[in-house]
Amino acid sequence: MLKIHYSLESDVLNIINDITAPSEINIRVRNLVLKAKKGQSVARGEIIAEHPSKFGGAYHASASGKATKVNYHHLTIKCDCGENSVEPVDVQSMGPGKDLLHTLQQLGIDIAPLSSHCDNLVINGLNPEPGIFVAELLLECEKEILETGLRLAESLITPIHTMLAVARGTSYSLSGTESVSVKPKYPNSLNALVIKAVTGNEFCDDTKIMSIMDVYNLGLAAKNGLPVTDTIMTICGHNYRVPLGTPIRHLLNELDIPVKSGDKAVLGGPFRGEAVYSLDEGVKKGDHGLFIISAGEFPSVEDTTCINCGECVLSCPARILPNLISRYAEYEKFEMAKKYDLDSCFECGLCSFNCTVRRPILQYIRFAKDQLRVSGKAE
Repeated sequence: MLKIHYSLESDVLNIINDITAPSEINIRVRNLVLKAKKGQSVARGEIIAEHPSKFGGAYHASASGKATKVNYHHLTIKCDCGENSVEPVDVQSMGPGKDLLHTLQQLGIDIAPLSSHCDNLVINGLNPEPGIFVAELLLECEKEILETGLRLAESLITPIHTMLAVARGTSYSLSGTESVSVKPKYPNSLNALVIKAVTGNEFCDDTKIMSIMDVYNLGLAAKNGLPVTDTIMTICGHNYRVPLGTPIRHLLNELDIPVKSGDKAVLGGPFRGEAVYSLDEGVKKGDHGLFIISAGEFPSVEDTTCINCGECVLSCPARILPNLISRYAEYEKFEMAKKYDLDSCFECGLCSFNCTVRRPILQYIRFAKDQLRVSGKAE
């Protein structure tokens, strides 16, 4: 097997560029509990949907305006460029406890990692995927906000040890943490592999991990008392602050990025991102990259038969059998996929990336996980 080095290194530019506000935003609300109706006027930061999970953060309007379209997938808001916004919450005056957790959840923070104690807290400071430089940018430029978020996280989790995983060869640090160097090669940035690199153990019941991006959002919520309405994205080697729901078409027009027929727009990273079906698709929470893949640059993904070459197995960091699991998923034998360690998959995307016949292995695996989740049989 050809060994390729998927580098996570970056030349950080100490600037986060702003994007001109779009005329309308499209926020994905699929599987969320809607709180806004068509024709309703909303303020910037107003809750428009809540997560069905007891830990998931709420979703907010990133601009004031009027809800013009609502369907199962999206809520569209026609922006009025007004200054109408919600009042900030004094988060820092609140003591740790259920009230603070509920407030953070209402501000759009996923409180799952904050809701219980652990001995070890690991902060993942590596860039998530090749071509995305957000993590190191925040460590370089937003240290004060990161430390505010970290102190808040520590007040809730009360860890004994807090460790910061950083790329080998860098000197990033946060007060009160022990910096641990990790080789900046994908998939080493995946949470499970970061925990292994930092603690030396694969299964750590006493360890929690948070990405540097999540710590940043927590710090903003603590400092400003306002909900999460933006994300930081790497686009064509530069970093931008992008309002959630901003259509891809708007970003491409603002940055003068050409797109031709047959090209693919990928939200997220080159390994784990999703090709969108429309340029009107809006940016979501957790989207930290936008990539345009020119037509013909890579062989197209096809629903072809597995030839059992073993490339996906050799590249799998979870040491499972993606070829077998994906075939069970393809024929809707989800229980068998689960039996062969479906839940151990990190969804790193290396199996699909290295597949000789270009099967959509990762998509099959995600499909199986979703079906088991809907049926209530997921772990």
